Amino acid sequence: MKMLVLIGPEGREEDLRALITRHEVHAYSEFRNIVGEGATGARLGTPVFPGRSVMIFTVVEDPKLDELRGAIDTFRRTLYPGEGVRAFVLPVEGRL
Repeated sequence: MKMLVLIGPEGREEDLRALITRHEVHAYSEFRNIVGEGATGARLGTPVFPGRSVMIFTVVEDPKLDELRGAIDTFRRTLYPGEGVRAFVLPVEGRL
């Protein structure tokens, strides 16, 4: 099992949720109002660095992760210049 973490611009939450739902992933958690700085610039929720991000994470089996990788790459091609979606994969040992 792996944890898939998606970080994208605020306002794309519905798109990210739809992406994982289309691939039959129905269990996830979402954090909003994320601030930070990365490859697409700073999103600090201030007048100088406007915008915030959203983070959605889910735990999936390895075959499902392979399926989602392609979907994420396809989704990235629909973004506007300056928008970005980052995906991270973390190992998961199991439930306690």
